[in-house]
This record gives sequence, C-alpha cells and structure tokens, in this order.
Amino acid sequence: MTTLTPTRAGTAAPAALPCHGKPLTTGQPASARHLDRNHLVSGIVSRRGRLADLEAAMAASCEAAAARGAPRAIRVDDRGTWDRAMWQRYLDAAARLEPDYGPLMRRLLQEIDRLQRLLDPPLAA
Repeated sequence: MTTLTPTRAGTAAPAALPCHGKPLTTGQPASARHLDRNHLVSGIVSRRGRLADLEAAMAASCEAAAARGAPRAIRVDDRGTWDRAMWQRYLDAAARLEPDYGPLMRRLLQEIDRLQRLLDPPLAA
C-alpha cells in the first residue's frame, strides 16, 4: 500500500481491486463496477455475517443477564426450563441493550434489502 509522505506526495494510489480480484479499468463506469453481481453478493454476505454476529452477541448478553440469580435447576442453554422470572430478566436485558444493537442491526437489514433489490431487479410486465 502506498503511504503518502512529504517525499512521495506525488505517488498514485494503487489500483482498486473488486471482490473477484481483477483490476478495474478506468473506462468502466462506476455504476457498472458497483452493479457487478459478484460485488453485490459479496456485500450481502458480509452484511448478513455482521448481522448474525450482532444478534449472537446480543442474545449472549441477554442470556447472561437472565442467568443471574436463576435457580440451579434451570439450564441456560434450554429455554424450555426457564421460569417466568428468568424470561423477564432476558427481556429486560434486551430492552436495555436495544439502543446499542438496534440501530446498527436495522441499518444492516436496510442495506441487505437495498442490495438484494439491486441484485434481483423487477421483471418487466
């Protein structure tokens, strides 16, 4: 990667490489580069991965909060054994964590939807 220092200020940035590894040509319009099917699929997959990670982290935090003060007979990994108090602690934690996780999760869902619509254009009638 090129670093711009006072002695190398005129050095050009390296050529951009899309997800499939081929260099972009300068004659190719930006819209064509961004509407490339591989590029769109890669964007969807990466956002779904980040969303799954956020969901897992939030669920783990809620389960940890629910487990505090739970009787020993209740297994955290088996929600069928949870009592009403444990569910209430889980929901309280979810409500408390929503401002931290919710906005980013909603933004990722919107981005996935937007990319999916670009990937699957409507059929002409």
